[in-house]
Order: sequence, then C-alpha cells, then structure tokens
Amino acid sequence: MRAEEYERMYHQENTYWWFQGRKEIVLELLGHHTPLSSERLSVLDVGCGTGLLLEALRPFAQPVGVDFSPLATNYCRQRGLQRLVCARVEALPFAHERFDLILALDLFEHIDDDAGLLRELWRVCRPGGNLMITVPAYRFLWSDHDEALHHRRRYTRDSLLRLIRATDFEIVRFSSAITMMFPPIAAFRLTQKLFKPRGAPKTHLIPLPRLVNRFLIEMLKLEARWLRHFNLPFGVSLVALLRKPVGREAVNVEREKGE
Repeated sequence: MRAEEYERMYHQENTYWWFQGRKEIVLELLGHHTPLSSERLSVLDVGCGTGLLLEALRPFAQPVGVDFSPLATNYCRQRGLQRLVCARVEALPFAHERFDLILALDLFEHIDDDAGLLRELWRVCRPGGNLMITVPAYRFLWSDHDEALHHRRRYTRDSLLRLIRATDFEIVRFSSAITMMFPPIAAFRLTQKLFKPRGAPKTHLIPLPRLVNRFLIEMLKLEARWLRHFNLPFGVSLVALLRKPVGREAVNVEREKGE
C-alpha cells in the first residue's frame, strides 16, 4: 500500500463510516462468541495497519500488533501503542501456540500465498483459541480501490470456505457483512468500470457530510447487532470466526512424526 494511503487511513479511521462500522461488527462478534470481555486474553492483530482495532482492544487485553510496513507501526505509535512488531506476516516471530485470539482483518487479499498465511496463523494460535478473518467479497466488485490497496484477489463464499477447510480450524461463525451498504457500493463500482478515472488508482474513501457519515455508522451498528444472532446472505465483506480445537496440535505433531 502506498504511503499516502496509510496517511489517509490514519486520519480517517476514527471517524469514517467504513472503519468505524467494521470495528463495531468485529467487537460485537468477539464479545458474543469469545471470552474477550471476561478474560485477559493474549491478542495478536496481524496486519494491524494504523492501529484502530489495537486501540479498541486495549480495555480487554494487551494486544500485539504486527505489520510489515514501518509507516503503519509508526502511525500506531502515534496512538500511544507500544507492543508492535515490524515483520512479514507469513513468518511471524512468535513461538508456537502463543495467542488466545488472532485478528487478520482485510489481510488475506494482500498475500500471494493465503493458504500459507492461514497455516502460520494456526501455528501461533493456542488450542481453544480463536481467529477472526475479514476479506473483501465478490470478484465482480474489483475496482481501482483494490488496485490502490495492492489486493491480489477478492473472495467468494466458496473460495474462502475452501481455504478454511484445508486446515483443521472449526468454523464458529461465517457470514457476509457490510450488507446494508452493498447496493450503493456495487452500483458505484460497476458504474466506475464504465467510466474508469484517469491517473493512479485511489481508494474509495469518499468524503461525506457529517450527518450522512453518522447515519451510515449507526446502520452498521445495527447490522453488528443482527450478526450476533444470524448470518447475512450478501455483503461487501466476508467475516469468519474460527476456533482451533483443543488437542489438535498434538495430534498433528504425532502424525508428522509417524510420516
């Protein structure tokens, strides 16, 4: 991702509807399906960007953030965050079974070997621990937004499920998300393909009137509450909450010894 995109992200994360809405969805699901609010968990945010979720998790944990970009970790430090590592996410500098909860939010689409990344997250997740993944959905929504963010792909429900099922992670929740904003976003991106703008691709962080932005955040807060109880059929994103079974790591080690 280009330097100017990190800067835009840092300056808009605390107010812009997309970042705030995704944060509400993530925290609602974690609060409902994990012991985040009742236990002091060891948490890792992989591909932490400029630190919005790391900051949001501080009341519940002492989260560790990893990003390959020094720009990203520098912006995290401007938030007062200290537990940061600059490293490639495909080769994390942590011991086996180190974390109770791992976040990989809008990360997999940046990585060439997404299956290898998932295996690495399995390695550092404790048995009984959780992994939350969000990815952009639908290949037909590919646009200069994806190009500006250096995405390798967008996912379908089937392609993400195949990726997950190639591991021993159990699926706790699997749903579409950012559903209420799907029609206008799809219309905008499909129209843009007909009238592709000139120049370098840019992310679609379109400035909105304050009241409109606030309304969209409240819509996504409502969607987050819906997701506590049922899955959504379509959306701009896919979200998966996974659990590593207790004892499965030992089984896999024994299997490798016998081969």
